Amino acid sequence: MAYILSEKNDQRKIQEKRIAFNEDEIVLSEKWLVAFKSNSRRYPEGYIFIRQFYAPGFFEAYDKSLTYAEKLKLSILWLKEKRRCGSDYSNRNHPLLESFCTYCNGKFNDVDPVPCLSVDCGSNFCSKQCMMDHNKMRHKIKKEKDWSSNLT
Repeated sequence: MAYILSEKNDQRKIQEKRIAFNEDEIVLSEKWLVAFKSNSRRYPEGYIFIRQFYAPGFFEAYDKSLTYAEKLKLSILWLKEKRRCGSDYSNRNHPLLESFCTYCNGKFNDVDPVPCLSVDCGSNFCSKQCMMDHNKMRHKIKKEKDWSSNLT
């Protein structure tokens, strides 16, 4: 019995890897928006924030957002396709659901990523240490007191 199951698993993997030549077989990913509410001691009434991500359908989008919410102990307020949201939401770029640190290339799920201090740089980091290392390497800033002079 186990041999038959593993054989079917192998066939399924081969079928998933083959190239879709028929346009009907291609599933396009939509951009989704999800609103979360964080209950913390700092904000007793709750902190609401929005993230965006790509998913091919509603169930995949719901699964991604629910997994994220369970990891960070958040509650989901709503989940919508970005194109079906009002102009207040669809005309803005929201932070990604899961981001990659520009310096260490690690995946992080922080509510507020650490942005680069340089105005021209759009990098996000998982920690202040990665930001400082990035500034030393990329922007040639050696000390914290020099950061304010480089912001222009």
